[in-house]
Amino acid sequence: VRDALEVGRIIGREARAVGIHFAFAPTVDVNNNPANPVINTRSFGEDPQRVAELAAAFVRGMQSEGVAATAKHFPGHGDTDTDSHLALAVVRSDAARLAAVELVPFRASIEAGVIGVMTAHIALPAVGIDNSPATLEPRIVTTLLRDSLGFRGLAVTDALRMQAVGQGYTPERAAVLAVQAGADILLSPTDVKRAIDAVTAAVVQGVISAERIDQSVRRILELKVRTRAARHSIVSLDSLRHTVGAPAHWNVARDIAARAITLLRDSATLVPAPPDGRFAVVTYAPDLDVNAARAFAGELRALAPQTIMARIDPSTSAAELDSLGARVRGAGRIIVTTHVRTIEGAGRFAIAPRVAAWIDTLAMRERVIVVANGNPYVIAQFPRVGSYLVTYGIDASLERAAARALVGTAPVTGRAPISLPGFFAGGDGLRREAAP
Repeated sequence: VRDALEVGRIIGREARAVGIHFAFAPTVDVNNNPANPVINTRSFGEDPQRVAELAAAFVRGMQSEGVAATAKHFPGHGDTDTDSHLALAVVRSDAARLAAVELVPFRASIEAGVIGVMTAHIALPAVGIDNSPATLEPRIVTTLLRDSLGFRGLAVTDALRMQAVGQGYTPERAAVLAVQAGADILLSPTDVKRAIDAVTAAVVQGVISAERIDQSVRRILELKVRTRAARHSIVSLDSLRHTVGAPAHWNVARDIAARAITLLRDSATLVPAPPDGRFAVVTYAPDLDVNAARAFAGELRALAPQTIMARIDPSTSAAELDSLGARVRGAGRIIVTTHVRTIEGAGRFAIAPRVAAWIDTLAMRERVIVVANGNPYVIAQFPRVGSYLVTYGIDASLERAAARALVGTAPVTGRAPISLPGFFAGGDGLRREAAP
């Protein structure tokens, strides 16, 4: 909780320094579906109470710096296997489960004084919303969020250009329905002018009352007053230089990264590895992700000079994989780093099946350690891997921390905030002390 509070403060401080007064964070969805391609590591975890505690702390930290926070994606986008950027996601929770799981972090965020809530493009059949996004439903935005949970801040739609809305609604209809549902801000319509013209016409025709528009305008003006955006619309470049990327901020990032690294499997006790051994690092990442494993490789080479590097991607052929297997054969440790982000797009959230099968086969005959950056659930694709380290993100600080953990220059103390049935449970994590 202390970390979430401090991270909220730092992000708020840096956001304000560059002129941002309203941040679309934090994600407070409960990620209880390992197949979720859009929330995943954006969530604080799968336990509703823990997510609520961390979300509330983040909100308090960010808003203490004068930046409005936004809890998203209401009423909960965690329990779905569909990316709402691509299609309408469906959450099967009934009202009782919503109250016990999905809504818990939103209640905590509202109690913490969160200024914004972003709505989700999800359908909720169990509560009578079968084929329309919650963003466009008064029963969600007004009845549930405002009337039941008592939220008095700004309701923001998720991007209206996302296909969960874009496939079924014109820009005009989506804009009008969102305002009727209770939204104060329409985020990223497909066509801004058409959306504005549609809402204006709806007011003129009496479809939307002028009072309804006044309510939203008042909330937006109140936000500008609370954050002093109206009085201080221009930021100081001197303040920006001293605040953004401050050494103290980087120190916090490095400290949290070091404590986040989690060792979920190590059947042959390959971690830590002797730094004087021969390492082969194979990086799996999309071909355009040119920075993947760069920090990891730099740190590992400094710690263990006898390191060879290779890179593969989703298009790597079977022949190329066979050749690579021969090249790395016999290395003291073969370290496979995977870099799979959320919001990868249709069919790209997982590791390419051909590559996953190669990793699985390689683990049968070599000493393989997989370091999962980003999606922590990829172990399901190569169950024979006996040593599995996760970082929960794609970030240079996390990569360096993982390299130090692998060779024992830093301890491994992380615990999983999620579970994957058959592979690991929430709270799992093997402890390793730093080498003397």
